[in-house]
Amino acid sequence: MRHMKKREIIHNTKDIIKFLSVALGERTLRKYDNLLGAAGYIRKHFSMFGALPWEEMYAVDGKQVANLIVEIPGNEDADSIIVIGAHYDTIEDTPGADDNASGIAGLLELYRLLGTRRYKKTLRFVAFTLEEPPYFSSDEMGSMVNAKRCRERNEKIELMICLEMIGYAHRRYQQHVPFRDMSKKLPARGDFLAVVSLPSCCGHAYGWKNIYNRHARHEIVDIVGPSSIPGISHSDHYSFNRHGFPAIMLTDTALYRNRNYHTDGDTYETINFEFLAEHIVNMHRTIEEIADMDIMLDKNSPRSLAICR
Repeated sequence: MRHMKKREIIHNTKDIIKFLSVALGERTLRKYDNLLGAAGYIRKHFSMFGALPWEEMYAVDGKQVANLIVEIPGNEDADSIIVIGAHYDTIEDTPGADDNASGIAGLLELYRLLGTRRYKKTLRFVAFTLEEPPYFSSDEMGSMVNAKRCRERNEKIELMICLEMIGYAHRRYQQHVPFRDMSKKLPARGDFLAVVSLPSCCGHAYGWKNIYNRHARHEIVDIVGPSSIPGISHSDHYSFNRHGFPAIMLTDTALYRNRNYHTDGDTYETINFEFLAEHIVNMHRTIEEIADMDIMLDKNSPRSLAICR
């Protein structure tokens, strides 16, 4: 059954990443038609599985852009929300296969897999626009707009899970680290997925890892540290942290492994679809478990504090 599920995920993610990175390529305000094309493709993909996405519109430089949102409403505690998100734009002059068509492929496949039933808590899936510079960390960043509006509505977001570059891996790739001490903890080969968070969310990161690794054949590793570590807060989880929501990032470690990061070499041909599918299967099982927990991971609980190493 697991093998059959992986084969289906590989087939689907190949189609998604090929369309976004090959048929469209650069997805920016400069290439506005491509950005709209990506949004339209994601909207259509969500709709294929019975959901009409809510478009969270706003204007940037005189152009309309949108975050695309669908939900699986909770059947017991619908006010408690788990957000799964990924950005669909690219940096200029790049096709953005790993950054971040791989994350969008994961998002769409997780919606397909998780949408077959209901859970105690609400699952919200968000495709974010304008994550990349010059919008990163600004008020015009797609996830910043979304997180701010969630805070204004006083929503109960128990965890935000950011999918950021999840398809570049191989045993022959060398894994780099920003600090020598980190090399003692991380594998030397670049064939693992990492769960990343700021120290304020360490309980969520370690809790995710513990649940994930019960389902995984290839274990996830954790990277928890301050924002002074380059890259540790460089994605959409940062927006939710900034607005007071717990958030983690799942990543292949981006620039610490992928030599094509933010270049025109970030192409479809560099994606490891076996790796991507394996970890989507594991994410699916982990989210299923978390969504049915009576008590969500809590950074203030004794259990969570005890694992903040």
